[in-house]
Amino acid sequence: MDGETGYGVELAGRPVVGERDAPVDMYYWTDYLCPFCKEFETQTLPKIGRNYIESGDVRLVFLSYPNIGQYSRPSAHWDRCVWRLNAESEPSTYWHWHGEAFEAQESGGHDWADEATFAGITERTDGVTVPAVDECRQTNREEIQSGIEADVSLARNSGVQGTPGFVLYNRDADAAGKIVGAHPYENFEEALDRVLAA
Repeated sequence: MDGETGYGVELAGRPVVGERDAPVDMYYWTDYLCPFCKEFETQTLPKIGRNYIESGDVRLVFLSYPNIGQYSRPSAHWDRCVWRLNAESEPSTYWHWHGEAFEAQESGGHDWADEATFAGITERTDGVTVPAVDECRQTNREEIQSGIEADVSLARNSGVQGTPGFVLYNRDADAAGKIVGAHPYENFEEALDRVLAA
C-alpha cells in the first residue's frame, strides 16, 4: 500500500492492516522495547481488530517511535524489512513476526533486545530469513532511517511524546483525536466512535 494519507502519513514501507477505504485511520506509534506497547498489543488491540478493523471502519497504520533503549532503532529497522519482504506476498508472516517480537519482551528493562534476539525471532518465523532481512537492512538503511525520522517528526508535531501514541483521523471529516498511553479498550472504543461520527 502506498500514497500519502490526508493526515500526511506516507504509507509506503509502513505496516498497514485494514481496508484501504476505511473511514478512520488509526496511527499507532510504537517501539518493540516499550512495555506499555506490549500491554496495548496483547490486551486492547485484539478487541479493536475484531470490532473496528475487521468491520472495515478503521485502518491501522504502524509507525516507529524508537524512544526506549539502545536497541529501539535497530529493532525498527528489522520491523521495516520484515514488512517489506512480506507485505505483498504474505503479510501474515509479518504479523506473526511482530507478535513474536513483543512476546520476547521481558518484564523489566530493555537489555533483552539485541541482534541475537531479533535474529532468533526471525529464524522462528516461517516465510522470512535472517539473510534476507540483513540484506534489506544494509541495502535500504538510509531510506528506512529517513522513514523512521519522518514518523518521529509527525509524532512530535501531533503532540505525541512517547509510546504508545495514537492519532485517530476521520479522512472525510478531516477530524482527529489523540490518545497517549496504554488505555483500556473502553477508552479507545469511546474515542473511535466519536471520530467515526465526526
